Parts: sequence; structure tokens; C-alpha cells
Amino acid sequence: MVFQKLVAQGFSLVFVLAIAYPAFTQEVLPDGPGKEPTQRICSQCHEAAKAASIKLTRQGWNEEIDKMKALGAQASEQDFQTILDYLATNFKGDLDRPLDMNTADAVELESVLGLLRRESAALLQYRARRGPWKALADLKDLDPAILKKIEVKKDRIVFLSPTK
Repeated sequence: MVFQKLVAQGFSLVFVLAIAYPAFTQEVLPDGPGKEPTQRICSQCHEAAKAASIKLTRQGWNEEIDKMKALGAQASEQDFQTILDYLATNFKGDLDRPLDMNTADAVELESVLGLLRRESAALLQYRARRGPWKALADLKDLDPAILKKIEVKKDRIVFLSPTK
């Protein structure tokens, strides 16, 4: 059911399937209070690497959990609070939401990734020519200086499929 909602909201089936396997959960999540419910509940729909790949503020993680609830994630409020505490402690960042590389505009690319104006323009042109990206590896033909800046801040970005 959650997978169908993700696809209905415009996520590509490939993206949904890529996040559906919890095989790497134990390898990715650090030990600590909240690891068990995070593994148990979140891995019903996606692998732990999804959470471990981004860093958000507590408010950002709260919004992500609210989105997952809206998509059908089921747990007690206490479990959701424990998951929020775990994510906000172990995957803490300074953004309320990750930057979607498939919809980001020049200002977002410059402010979040520290790109120069000419670099963000080049990235937008590259995206216009190539279409949506699925992963950082899709940027391999980009100017190496720009790619390096993006790789340094990869914990701030995601690659979502644009809605149609």
C-alpha cells in the first residue's frame, strides 16, 4: 500500500523499489536508543540507507516522519517519537528538508551546495539536456569541480522523480 502511494505521488517505480529492501539496515544505522524501532518500522518501506544518506534538523525529521505517516507508516506515537529522537540525534543536519536535485533552482543550488552562479547555471543546463537523475552517479559527466562540490555535500541532497 505504501509503495502504491509513493508511485501515485509521482515517485518512479525504480526509486520505490530501490528503497524497498531493508538488507543494509543493520550495517548503516548506528547503535543507540531508538535503533530497533527505526529498523523495524522504517524498513517496512525502505532501506536504512535512505535515512542515513541525509542529515536534517529535528524539524526536518519530524516533517519526514509526518510524510511517512501520511503514506501509511504505522506505529505507536511513542515509537514515532523514539524514531524522531534517534534520527535527530544520529543524522543531524542544518536543513529542514533535503535538496531535490531534480527540482532545485539556481538559488537553492548556490545556497545549499555552495555552487557559483556559473556552476549552478551549468548544472541546470546539464539537467535540462539529460533529464531527471536517479543518483549521484548520474552526474559523472559533469564538470569535475562542480561534481566535487556536490559530493562534499551529498548528505544534503536527494534524487526524487519529478511529479507529472
